[in-house]
Amino acid sequence: MSQFFVLNIAAAVFFIGFFISDVILSRAVFAVGAAVLVYGFTLNEGNFLALVWAMIFLLTNLGVIWLTLQRRNAVPLSDEAKALAKEMPQFSKKDFARLMQICDWQTLEAEQKLTEQGAPVETLYYIVTGGATVAKNDKSIEVGADLLIGEISLTQKVPATATVHAHKGSVLVAWPVKKLNKLLKRKSLKAGFDALLSHDLAEKLAADELRDQD
Repeated sequence: MSQFFVLNIAAAVFFIGFFISDVILSRAVFAVGAAVLVYGFTLNEGNFLALVWAMIFLLTNLGVIWLTLQRRNAVPLSDEAKALAKEMPQFSKKDFARLMQICDWQTLEAEQKLTEQGAPVETLYYIVTGGATVAKNDKSIEVGADLLIGEISLTQKVPATATVHAHKGSVLVAWPVKKLNKLLKRKSLKAGFDALLSHDLAEKLAADELRDQD
């Protein structure tokens, strides 16, 4: 097959691609045209620069297709999740979206035990609204919203250090520990989560100081 004929086929494929409105399909047609160009330029050793540009066109179109598919497959955040994102500025938009993909939102119709002192913790909770009663060694305190429950067990791989009952009507976000640990293998997510833990610890220490003053 002559190079002239192959290059004309590539031009025809590119021409067809301009009339396709769907971004992914048109880019796929352009990628085919670029592949034909690559083949055509390999038929003549004197067209090395043209071959390089054809490869760039091919890879660029494949990259655009991949990015478009990623955007289309992304699950839009609910209004509740968008509000929660403001409370967790430690995460990038992508990392926060990944966290939301594996979590479960719960609105409690009755009091619910989240952890039991000395028992394994299988779920990490975040109190969005409402509160909980934290009992440890025959002492109990009341905590409010915007706090993590079960974070010590998650980070230190130990049983629950307290028994926690969330109040009726509380809104919680729950992450299965196994899934969360897999997700935290991403460096950016791990860094964001560590920052969230530091913020959560500071909030709890501040609350403890206020209780001591009372």
